[in-house]
Amino acid sequence: MVPDQNQHSSTDAMRMTAGLNLLVALWFFVSPWVYGAYRMPNAWNSWIVGGVLAIAALVELSSSVRTAANWNWLSLILSIWVFFSPWIYGYSMDTGRFINSLCVGAVGFVLSVIIAMMAPRASSTVAHRM
Repeated sequence: MVPDQNQHSSTDAMRMTAGLNLLVALWFFVSPWVYGAYRMPNAWNSWIVGGVLAIAALVELSSSVRTAANWNWLSLILSIWVFFSPWIYGYSMDTGRFINSLCVGAVGFVLSVIIAMMAPRASSTVAHRM
């Protein structure tokens, strides 16, 4: 059988978006060192959340469309957490880290929404082929 072109393009686009999400997660993980905040207790937020986001993105990259969509919800929720973390952890006065968290949270959220919108289309083309 000849593979369906729509299936490949939807799956490839979803994986590319998950790859971008991985880069955003890795950036958030290393950002305490970049901003000189690695000695602050709230740096653990970046390390833990960035690490979990990276794991979720890796699972999204290497699994089926359905599994990727399930893990994507974790990315979506954690991106919202990242966006609000400057106020939660009290570093909203540190301009660099504040803007970084807002950008990482917003970009991660948008990428997760894009993956969520692509997942039904990609899985329906897979189901259609069977």
